[in-house]
Parts: sequence; C-alpha cells; structure tokens
Amino acid sequence: MKNILIIRSVSFQQLDLNLPAIKEKYGECKISLLTHEHGVKLAEKYSDIEKIYVYPYKDGFNIVNAVNELSNINFDVVVVPVTNINGGGFFNVLKFSKSINAKERVICNVISNISSFTMGDIYLLEIRSFLMKVISILATAIISPIVLIVLLFKLKFIEKK
Repeated sequence: MKNILIIRSVSFQQLDLNLPAIKEKYGECKISLLTHEHGVKLAEKYSDIEKIYVYPYKDGFNIVNAVNELSNINFDVVVVPVTNINGGGFFNVLKFSKSINAKERVICNVISNISSFTMGDIYLLEIRSFLMKVISILATAIISPIVLIVLLFKLKFIEKK
C-alpha cells in the first residue's frame, strides 16, 4: 500500500476533482494531506484522507520552512495539485516538496493529469518564467516610448482642430 502526501496548494474544489484521479492512479493507498491551519476543518470532510498535517507557518509553502512533524516520515509519493496545466506559478510548492522524504514527486494539474517532476524540471520552469519576465520588461521599455510619442502627437493634432 502506497503512502501518499498531498500538499494542498489549491482550493478544495480543485482537490475534489483531483482526489479521484489520485486514487485511481495509485489504487489502494494511504492518503495524507498537508494544509495550512485554516484548511483543517474543510479537510476533515474527506473520508479518503487518513491523516491531516498542519503547515505551521502563515506564509505560503517555502523550502526553508520544513515541517518537523514530517521529517521522519517516508512517503512513496508527494502530490502537488496545481490549477493550470504545467505547474507554472507553483514553484514555491514544488521546491517545498523537496523538503519531504519521498520516492516520487508528481504534479496533478487542473484536468487531473498526473506527471512526475524532478528538481531539474522545476529549475527549467523557473528559468523559462524568468526569461518571459525579462522579455516582457524589454518589450514594454521599447514599446512605451513609441506609444507615448504617438499619443502626444495625436493629442497635439486634436488641440489644433
């Protein structure tokens, strides 16, 4: 029987959609959930979740904020649910998953596809995200003066009429 930990990084509505896919993929398994304090009451409604762990920090998941209660537990699978297709924007949770002892780490996306990921995958996503931010900043810096000049010219033209 596999020992699975889900890091709740999405809404409970999303978890409602992902949980059946996780159970289907791993069959007979023991499912635990890591959630912030405010999510404990809602998490207790799930009969499939055997153990609820509390993330004892107010901030989002962060690799430097390891959960001491989990330090001596070995999980077969750590599941990171995400609300998009590729996990972009969930870097902090993906990195945080590295602080948990597990044989495998998987993303369960918005359409409940489950795929393994490595730290290399996380870093590639982070690099791609960084490059997109740089391109966006450069494009804005290049286009803004042109748009400003055109708008000022148009304003001047409107004033003459």
